Amino acid sequence: MLSLSDNEFSVISFLVRNFPEKLTIRNIAQRLDFSAAGVFNILKKLEKQGIVVSEKLGTGLFCKINFENKIACHLAEIVLLYSEEKTEVDAEKLRQAKAAIVDKKNLLLITDSVTTLDVSIPDVSLITKTEDEVIALLRKKDSGILQLLKNGVVLFGEDKIVDIIKKCISGF
Repeated sequence: MLSLSDNEFSVISFLVRNFPEKLTIRNIAQRLDFSAAGVFNILKKLEKQGIVVSEKLGTGLFCKINFENKIACHLAEIVLLYSEEKTEVDAEKLRQAKAAIVDKKNLLLITDSVTTLDVSIPDVSLITKTEDEVIALLRKKDSGILQLLKNGVVLFGEDKIVDIIKKCISGF
């Protein structure tokens, strides 16, 4: 059975939400305000479990989520669902979409190319995209979509979001 500490959960969340970046132990530690030794130990544990893979390039050791591992994919889905921020969006109104991600300012609905949604949420910009459009934007490193993925919470469709990330990884 796999158990995760809060710090391990934070590292996994950080790696998933920042998947386009080449991240070293030092980068991760600085941005999470953890010690480099602590992050090193966490990554070694996760690597032994096949959740994280690392790649040595020059003098740097770069780490990322191993999306080939089913447990890593499920953990990625879980961290995308988790947020300390409370959202005021009724997800049931959005269920015609395949997935939904929301932050304080934006709501991204991933739909098929046929479905149209009539949704209005006060003070929130609605972005409706197909899966292919989201993949294209992520590959182009669109700052708006990347920020939404980094800071937002997935309301539903976490498996679809992880599939999109997996498809994008080949482009980075």
